[in-house]
Amino acid sequence: MLVDKKLMVIWNKVSGLLLTGVLLVLCGGCGSSDEMMFSEFKAESPVNVIPVKHSVLKPESDLVAPEWPCWRGVHRDGISREHLRSDALDNMPPVLWRHNIGIGYSAVSVAGGKVYALGHPEGTEQETAWCFDALTGKIVWSISYPCQLLDHLHKGGPGASPALDGQHVYINSREGEVRKLDAATGQELWKFDLRAELQIPLPEWGFTCTPVIRGEEVLLEAGSVVGLDKQTGQLKWKTAARMPGYGTPELFEQSGRQFLAALNNEGLSIVDLATHEETTFFPWDSPYDTNSTTPLWLNGQIFVSTGYNIGAVLLNFDGNKLEPVWQNKEMRNHMNSCVLHNGWLYGFDGNSHNRRTVTLKCVNWETGEVAWTQEGLGCGALMATAEHLIITSDLGELVLAEMTPKAYQETGRITVMNEQCWTMPILCDQMIYCRGAEGTLACVDLAPERTADRP
Repeated sequence: MLVDKKLMVIWNKVSGLLLTGVLLVLCGGCGSSDEMMFSEFKAESPVNVIPVKHSVLKPESDLVAPEWPCWRGVHRDGISREHLRSDALDNMPPVLWRHNIGIGYSAVSVAGGKVYALGHPEGTEQETAWCFDALTGKIVWSISYPCQLLDHLHKGGPGASPALDGQHVYINSREGEVRKLDAATGQELWKFDLRAELQIPLPEWGFTCTPVIRGEEVLLEAGSVVGLDKQTGQLKWKTAARMPGYGTPELFEQSGRQFLAALNNEGLSIVDLATHEETTFFPWDSPYDTNSTTPLWLNGQIFVSTGYNIGAVLLNFDGNKLEPVWQNKEMRNHMNSCVLHNGWLYGFDGNSHNRRTVTLKCVNWETGEVAWTQEGLGCGALMATAEHLIITSDLGELVLAEMTPKAYQETGRITVMNEQCWTMPILCDQMIYCRGAEGTLACVDLAPERTADRP
């Protein structure tokens, strides 16, 4: 059900009362004032709905406000439970608002009617975390902290997305400083320096793992998989060191046991979250040390994909060891992970530096066989609903297509921005957030009633 402005206002008020009782309005300059700069803010808090299990594709309750609180969404599968009409992009739906948030590639997270984003303002040596009102685009708060751009062979800037958990947001900078912020105010509550605490050098492309919230822990891949205390930011445990990758781990439950699958730059590590030890490892080298995707798990099998002509592999996992089912070069994800739906993988095959050869593909999960191939989108990114692929081309186009293995069936396309776009679009409450590498964050409104009410 589409949520109108009145319902969103009511929801924000009710959720705020249930979760916090009384909202406290804090003043700017709180926390580490020597390092961080605050802008004007308004206190409102998001809702916490972050399960760790994969779910059947069922619509969210009409009484629950749509959310996208973390990397790959509530269900961590890149699929929204909202529905879109096939003609949703007809008649040029309006860009509700735009902001320049700074250079970067991180996706946004959305909860409680607020949008959280990260960027690196051009010409500075700092990153900025932003909170916007979803409907108006008004800045609720922003904070800045020291950080290098790290623009080696790309534009640089943050690559990890914000992770929302109740009244807090967790972020990871390109330099590997993990911060817990008050989601209502932006106040820094703690900071954990991955390089200093793990005694590791800065990776060539920095740190781009999104924090993963599991119970009272914050999990990250930084060569070692680390578990931080969510309340204090203290290191609770870590696995043996490997070369850091650039992706975000996958949580999954199998045979009553909780695991984490992390793709580092040596291969795939499976970590038992009860013992905090690596259960097994599958070597998966990248020629330029650029493993940067999220492993996908389904029913005892794990899919891994890498660019630079490495390809993909499907592995059986029996709880103790990994064994290949198939391996080929039909799906070579450079940066953006596939979406898995009804036994089919949808994703981009090829490398960003040679966009003309990159194709969007549909590949069979069980066999690795290609169902269809589509050219012309460059090294883009995608998410999905139960019926549609929501795609951004690498030139800033927003594209809607039917999600079917039968054929590529595009139903709409509009130009949202004219800049490099490698970041996954995010659908939440019938608004699609598109992010460009040079700094544009654009909100496209697909709700007919909101559009009709607009002058």
